[in-house]
Amino acid sequence: MMLMQSDIITVLLIAIVIGLLAYLIKSSLDYSKERKEIMEKESRPVKIIAVASCQQNDYTMEREFREGDFIGKIDGACPKCGSQMIIIKIYSLYMETPQKSFKLQLR
Repeated sequence: MMLMQSDIITVLLIAIVIGLLAYLIKSSLDYSKERKEIMEKESRPVKIIAVASCQQNDYTMEREFREGDFIGKIDGACPKCGSQMIIIKIYSLYMETPQKSFKLQLR
């Protein structure tokens, strides 16, 4: 009777260890996949955009970010009504990298 209980415990422990190993392998593969995606995004060029809006809220413009820009900065006069333009948003865009095409050259 005692021998049968120890066999069941041994089988359960082996099943738990196998389950933990499978989980660790899956987690490490998922981590490496996520890390690769992050590295690919970081290597792509980024364009930073600043959005300025008229105080009268009748005109908005987007332009490239310039050093010294911040949200709330007065960014000149509105071309439509002449009131002040204020930067309301700053965000970044990942630029698309052109795909290299390989053409077969026949001689």
